[in-house]
Amino acid sequence: MTTSSTSRPANSAHNPWRVILVGRTGLDQVLRRDANIELIRTRETIEAIGELGDPIDHESPAQAIVIVNADTLEDEPTQRKRFVNALRLVDPGVCTMIVNDSDDAFDGSLRRSQPLDELIASIHDAIERADRSAPVTLRYINPDDLSDPIDQITDPDSGRDEESESATDTEPAAEPKPEVTVVVQNDSFEHRAQHPFEDEDDIHKQVVMGLDPKNTPQTASTHLHQAPVVHDDEPLVLAMLKGKPILDAALVQINARLGRSDITLAKPDEPGAMLGVPIVVGDQNVGVLCCDDERWLNTNGRALLMTHASWLSAWVRLEIQQSQLRKCAFTDSLTGAWNRRYCERYLEAAIKQARSTRQTVTVMVFDIDSFKHYNDTYGHSAGDAILSETVSLLKSVIRPSDRVCRVGGDEFAVIFYEPTGPREAGSKPLESIYQIACRFQHQICNHRFPKLGTEALGTLTISGGLASFPWDGHDAASLLDAADRCAMESKRQGKNAITLGPGAESVCHLDR
Repeated sequence: MTTSSTSRPANSAHNPWRVILVGRTGLDQVLRRDANIELIRTRETIEAIGELGDPIDHESPAQAIVIVNADTLEDEPTQRKRFVNALRLVDPGVCTMIVNDSDDAFDGSLRRSQPLDELIASIHDAIERADRSAPVTLRYINPDDLSDPIDQITDPDSGRDEESESATDTEPAAEPKPEVTVVVQNDSFEHRAQHPFEDEDDIHKQVVMGLDPKNTPQTASTHLHQAPVVHDDEPLVLAMLKGKPILDAALVQINARLGRSDITLAKPDEPGAMLGVPIVVGDQNVGVLCCDDERWLNTNGRALLMTHASWLSAWVRLEIQQSQLRKCAFTDSLTGAWNRRYCERYLEAAIKQARSTRQTVTVMVFDIDSFKHYNDTYGHSAGDAILSETVSLLKSVIRPSDRVCRVGGDEFAVIFYEPTGPREAGSKPLESIYQIACRFQHQICNHRFPKLGTEALGTLTISGGLASFPWDGHDAASLLDAADRCAMESKRQGKNAITLGPGAESVCHLDR
């Protein structure tokens, strides 16, 4: 996924737009020529939903247009309609268009061969036609209640009964809202509660969750030790927003609702779990509600636990979806690296923290030398493999606290920062950054990329630049710019080099 942001002149022909391209639309090059368009590319529809819900920054245009290559979507009309409704669930004002096809589910259509002025006119007409009068609502149903448990979209006309059909013209029936019915049927998944988000550092939580853990006045964990409101779901909402497992908060609420304190949550394979009520999501058992009071269970207790297990199953499904959307919003789907949005936000937060703790932050920006040649010669699949293997090699040499980000086609940025400082007293981990960069450079030079085949012109090389806060830049933008200038200097020197800014050279303590 790549992002291109341009300046927005005041005398432009149209208001600023945020255009999200899904799949190979063939419109990238043409739309980039419009200075009033912020262009975002995604591979799949789920990524587009994540991008729509999380603009790049506060300056991103409010009007969003999602343009989809017809080949990216299934031919089934309800599947296409479901995608459009999912977009409107995130942004009711979104304009949806399809390329080289026509479909009533979308606000308009485009052709790859259209010149820029015709494309702009078509998008403008589609924005005018976009129906914003019928907001979309979301509800969950139990898969067991369906004969065919798949995702479904309720037809707006299906809510009309015989009485509404016979209504007179003077008393028209109210138009029902389009409704997205979500039935989660995951054949295999790993519940996120098994890997607590608490293990991540505070800056990562701040970037991904949108909350500052240190400044949030009340967290989900504090709710767990307070007297809960019986019908209040706020503790689960707070736990989800903080990236904490929701099962603990839910257990407190279930005990409060039933006026008990002996209802526990067991793993499916624990002794005694056979007597409890399983919490099922798709075909997976994520836990069992248990109670030692067999007399209560054998009266109406089991029925009550079954009701709450179904309630909790819906929350777990929502938690899984939230996790998937966060992943789409902040990661590069091809390589698994963090994306540009994450890079800018994490770097800004790291610099803010480093400024108060008198620490340094170092950034390495690099790209692969002659990548276009390899991509054109051996095909896009070979180019994709090179990018993925590059990230794997880089992750093998950096520290756990460092962040690898893909910020462009073959452009990468690595943030070297230890939020908690050195792990051992007297150690000097920052002095290892240049050695890490050189070790990665050496690995790239000696790595044989299988996709290149026997006819490849040698192996790959990288050209990069290192810059350190506070000497080479005072914020994320200036630090990335300084590192990028150093990388360009490496190109001018003949490639296969790493150039350091004055601050980075000071930090790395190079032994000349």
